[in-house]
Amino acid sequence: EWRRPVIKLNSKVVKSAEVVVRAGRPLDLRCEGEAPVIWQTRLPKHRRYISRGNGTVRTFKVERPTAEFTGTYKCYYTNGSHRESSVYVYVKDPSHVFWTSSTSLQVVAKEGESYLLPCLLTNPEATDISLRMNKGTSVPPGMNFTIFRDRGIQIHSLHPSFNADYICTARVNGVEMTSKAFSINVIQKLRFPPYVFLETEEYVRIVGEELKIPCTTHNPNFYYNVTWKYTTKSGPKITEIVRSNGENRLDIESTLTIAAVNLADTGNISCIGSNEAGVNTSTTYLLVVDKPYIRLSPQLSPKLAHKGLSVEVSEGDDLELSVLIEAYPHITKHRWDTPTSPNTATQENKFIRYNNRYHAILQLKRMNIQEQGQYTFYAQSEMTNASITFQVQMYQRPIAVVKWENVTTLTCTSHGYPPPRIIWYQCFGIRPTCNENNTGLQLAIPLRAPTVEVQREEYGAVEVESVLPVAFSNRRMTVECVAFNLAGISSDTLAVNVNDWPFTSLLIGAAAILTILLVLLIFLFYKYKQKPRYEIRWKIIEARDGNNYTFIDPTQLPYNEKWEFPRDKLKLGKILGAGAFGKVVEATAYGMGKEDNVMRVAVKMLKARAHSDEREALMSELKILSHLGHHENIVNLLGACTYGGPVLVITEYCSLGDLLNFLRQKAETFVNFVMNIPDIMENSTDYKNICNQKQFIRSDSGISSETSSTYLEMRPSRLAELPTVESSEDLVCEESGDWPLDIDDLLRFSFPVAQGLDFLA
Repeated sequence: EWRRPVIKLNSKVVKSAEVVVRAGRPLDLRCEGEAPVIWQTRLPKHRRYISRGNGTVRTFKVERPTAEFTGTYKCYYTNGSHRESSVYVYVKDPSHVFWTSSTSLQVVAKEGESYLLPCLLTNPEATDISLRMNKGTSVPPGMNFTIFRDRGIQIHSLHPSFNADYICTARVNGVEMTSKAFSINVIQKLRFPPYVFLETEEYVRIVGEELKIPCTTHNPNFYYNVTWKYTTKSGPKITEIVRSNGENRLDIESTLTIAAVNLADTGNISCIGSNEAGVNTSTTYLLVVDKPYIRLSPQLSPKLAHKGLSVEVSEGDDLELSVLIEAYPHITKHRWDTPTSPNTATQENKFIRYNNRYHAILQLKRMNIQEQGQYTFYAQSEMTNASITFQVQMYQRPIAVVKWENVTTLTCTSHGYPPPRIIWYQCFGIRPTCNENNTGLQLAIPLRAPTVEVQREEYGAVEVESVLPVAFSNRRMTVECVAFNLAGISSDTLAVNVNDWPFTSLLIGAAAILTILLVLLIFLFYKYKQKPRYEIRWKIIEARDGNNYTFIDPTQLPYNEKWEFPRDKLKLGKILGAGAFGKVVEATAYGMGKEDNVMRVAVKMLKARAHSDEREALMSELKILSHLGHHENIVNLLGACTYGGPVLVITEYCSLGDLLNFLRQKAETFVNFVMNIPDIMENSTDYKNICNQKQFIRSDSGISSETSSTYLEMRPSRLAELPTVESSEDLVCEESGDWPLDIDDLLRFSFPVAQGLDFLA
């Protein structure tokens, strides 16, 4: 081990850590070691005063030093040994108790950092060293600093409120001396990533067209970065423009340009902005097509009676015709052609645009008979055009007229829409109608005669005719023609005198009994038709030709025997819900999936009085569920029992609730929440769990009970409810309290709902 290098000042060995030299007097430092040594100066520019060579003795010599040479001088071995010696030199200048470099007077630092102000003392006799604002007697509240006599004053944890001019102070012989002023500018620490904005969520271009996507972002300083993420191989060009907008804001616009797009460029393009606080991303979608297009999709309310583009309404009803449009290039012209165009008093049209999608709406108020007919929407761009036509038909109440064509035939004509049906009655005596209550139904005898369509009249009405052959005798009688359709009923009578009634007493009695039985049969058939029926409403598309769809008959779907589950391994429990046609019960399945597996399931079944068509509908539902397959966002089929007893459909047991019921129950609290958003936003900190005093049982079973659960009721013409999202602790909990829904909740719920619907579609 070598000894530490020896430092000498003006040929005298330095024994203390500090030495004093007067300004203008020679400064001669000498370093002696047992191996080659080198000097380290405070300022790099002072190295020129070091003697040349690589020997064991090196000198640092300045003939007329100034206060600038104040500082620490270190001597060490050049071969990497840790042995070193140092001395602090005060270059005493009566006019400058502190030495400060002019290049260090402008201080720029980040919030939270520490910074050393280089106030170097030139006089060891100085006392009461401190720091204060240039215009004041102290430092701002919250500023902490540490004084180093040989280095300066270090300020800790800088804050934007410290922005000001500061001076170092000290006393020499009772007189206050100050340094030059330091101007401190603290850059505020960013707490949020930069805001990133793309003009639209989708761009459409035809092959060969140019694409420019501007991305706008903001940042309070220049410590940011904007990049792009894309899959295109077309070599996009990126340009950036930065503008200053006020004291603490920069507007940055980065533009991605593809000179000529091709089909392979289709995909997501993301603009990414980052700063010290984090990263923000905005994504758009580029769709490249080979030719211009206009796609028109009709939108009709499910409450309307319609088949394809044919719509049927009653007189006086309101009607809304709606068309969704996707087009590129943009639509330049559009219009509705109607049977009474234009009629601003009863017709109102709207045209809403969002990027390359549009929504055309025609609202018809209090429709009359003259407004039925064809309604055509036309759309045109600079490169193509398209149209779509709705046929609107209005229900018309029938009008019946009876005529005596000749001695042996009566003719009844009627017109209306839908085409009327005609029924004949005859009764004894001259009467205004054969079906008056005071006459007794047993006297009205229905007569058979075919109804044939004669012609179609103006405004869509259909004229029908029925010819009744009669044989008259010497008695008086009344013949009545009754015409009816969905819009109403009409009748007309004809009184005739006959010489001899053709029926014998026996035949009259038989006819009366037959009439009673026929009326009873009609009444029972009417009641049967009025009774709500449990029938399948699923539709699976087999083929599509434009807007025309071909559906698969669910009864023709095959049933896969793999779903069959032994009936004796299913233990039925309590009823979860019941409706007009069936019920859902809780059950335990033994050996489902694995031999030793015990699973809690829900079992759907029909009641004992169910008809064959209802049993066929339940079987069709089973086939469709097995055809659909498994997905986490619908209630899935687990198995079925179709042999040796009634059909049992086994599905997942949903223990925590139905989203549809939950949202309906929360409607009022949601409205109240939205009305009080300003108050809520002041106290809101984070996403909160939603609790309710009740637990909800999710189901698409279609069967409910008012007392046992929230399983939905099995309604007429409806087999299954909308597939619901997976219940979770985020949705319901057992704690008391009733939290309101907010917009974030609905957005969060909508994603799994959309996944379930996307799977079904």
